[in-house]
Amino acid sequence: MEEAKLIRMATAISEYTISSMLRETASEAAETLNKAAPTARTLLCAPQQLLNDIVEAQKALEQLERSAVSYQKERAADVAAAQKDIMQHWHPRRKEELGSNFTTEPRQ
Repeated sequence: MEEAKLIRMATAISEYTISSMLRETASEAAETLNKAAPTARTLLCAPQQLLNDIVEAQKALEQLERSAVSYQKERAADVAAAQKDIMQHWHPRRKEELGSNFTTEPRQ
């Protein structure tokens, strides 16, 4: 049983780490596109479709960022639950005192 709990926690931590990387990558992509958009609008010969595509890409990246943050919060909750479960297993007499020090809020 203890091995299963450790595997659950390791999996939760791995997924949290990957979700964090996804959120950071999406955020960086959005930031880069947001910096490029004003430049594209100043081009006199920029086709309207290009400008429209940039606007749509900005919207899509905003949605991706929101989804990634939500996913990361879910994974953080999984890590906290797994950590608490392991702590309770190792210290069964202190179940009511144990909690998790893992935060469910992603770093910005």
